[in-house]
Amino acid sequence: MRAAFRGLVVAVIAFGLGAVVLAGPASATLNPFVTFQDAALSIDGGTDIEAVNALQSNTPAGATILAAYLYVADVFGGGVAGDVTLNGVFLPVAGGVLLAPDANPANTRRFDVTANVAAKIGAGGGLVTHTYAESGFTDGAVLVVVWSNASTLGGTAIILDGELALAGDSTTLVFGGPYAGGDFLMSLASSFSFGDSQFTTVDVTTNSSGLRRLSNCAGGNDDGNFVGSNGALITAGGVGDSPSNPGPTCNGAAADDELYNLALGDGANALPFIQIGDTFIRFDTVNPSNDDNVFALFFSSAFRVQDPGPAPEPASLVLLGAGLAGLAFYRHRGRRR
Repeated sequence: MRAAFRGLVVAVIAFGLGAVVLAGPASATLNPFVTFQDAALSIDGGTDIEAVNALQSNTPAGATILAAYLYVADVFGGGVAGDVTLNGVFLPVAGGVLLAPDANPANTRRFDVTANVAAKIGAGGGLVTHTYAESGFTDGAVLVVVWSNASTLGGTAIILDGELALAGDSTTLVFGGPYAGGDFLMSLASSFSFGDSQFTTVDVTTNSSGLRRLSNCAGGNDDGNFVGSNGALITAGGVGDSPSNPGPTCNGAAADDELYNLALGDGANALPFIQIGDTFIRFDTVNPSNDDNVFALFFSSAFRVQDPGPAPEPASLVLLGAGLAGLAFYRHRGRRR
């Protein structure tokens, strides 16, 4: 199931309208890449291993494709993170942007594949399979498609990427105005992720509540069908996943698909993670297995964010242009055996 995001694409600019992102440790965090207004996101992970999940997009018929990005990650520093082929078009390593900061041995690159993907989707939309092949020692890819139509008016979406610190990281999003309701979706993307012994914990804090566990078992190569081999170690919340939250004591990779709706509670507590009147949300993650490559966060809301409000705590500030509410921090687990 794809996360819904809104917005005409707007480049990230300092001091723009939108959310204030408070970064955690300077050595590693996710950086604001781009913000979208009145748009939505289709997100999916996939590999080129036979019988493993295909790389797909899911957009309505007639929707306008605003942008598309392909994220490719190597096997925790042991590959090239590029030299891949999407829909018959070769994408050399040099054509991708190496994500920073470099918080762990993994290398992750982002490719702008807008023209490629828009041509493949065409006007028909729907569930489309994109052919994908790896030439290097790579753990799969995540495809993010930004689309808009009449149904996406009124919301905001943010893409953040980089690398989260393995020993723990914290990121806070300060809303421009009090939360007034609507879906609050977060998707995490992680590579080099496999096995129940490798996991990341994700905690959430808002004005209305203290620290609360969102997931005790983020990670696992869901989009690699849990195949135990290099080349299949990828996961991202999106196509085919449920936004229902996993519960604070979840155990095992299959219990968390890395797609969350913070406007909902979970099986242990029906109270939503974000409540009316909240003005910020903070995400804290720890990767006990010390080998996850959490490289992107995709966040969207069904509502707008007003001008930035004051930060609830001191930290280094990065102003995110044109945008919405919400950064989230997530960590995926992963290690290839």
